[in-house]
Amino acid sequence: MNTEEIETCCICLEELNKNNTIKHLSCDHKIHFKCYTKLSYNDSTFFIKCPLCRVKNLNTEKPFIKDKHNLLALCSDGVGRRKCLGINKNGSPCQNHSYMFNYGLCHVHNKNILNRRYHRIFLIYFYYLLTYNKKGWKTKLYMLDMAKKLIIKHNIHKLEDIILIFTKYFERYNYTNEGTPERFYTDNHLAIPDKRWINYCFRKKIIF
Repeated sequence: MNTEEIETCCICLEELNKNNTIKHLSCDHKIHFKCYTKLSYNDSTFFIKCPLCRVKNLNTEKPFIKDKHNLLALCSDGVGRRKCLGINKNGSPCQNHSYMFNYGLCHVHNKNILNRRYHRIFLIYFYYLLTYNKKGWKTKLYMLDMAKKLIIKHNIHKLEDIILIFTKYFERYNYTNEGTPERFYTDNHLAIPDKRWINYCFRKKIIF
């Protein structure tokens, strides 16, 4: 009889096994990485309090070596597995797989994808946003989408270049009603995302 204790995730109460991506918190408690991201998005920071002992987590170590795998780990499980939400010109459902940070669409139905050469800088910005910036989760959803589009449009590879664009914007409209997400997109000539995507990700505490 195997007397080895089975470890479970205190969030979803499912088993922690070698096939799972596990997050080791600062206090040494372990949870599924997907459960960790959901808690992080709920609190709008990677510095969550452990659900068991309430010690603040300061471990921001990434689970994978490759940037793409780390980005996918931050997304909903459906990204790259579920079919694109787009409809083909003949009215049939698209059979391509969805692409990360692309509104549940494939590279055909939304061509403005985050390709490999931008994975590193976007991952750096993502971790910056979830460890430094104090904005709420809905604002951060907009800022992630804005950063993705700025990176692609201006071929950005340095974090300070992204931060400077946001800093100038916040300084320009600080303490005014004009500093809306829509105004940022307009000022920077970026396409405004579907609010249904923002609201769904905000409500579910996921990104797809």
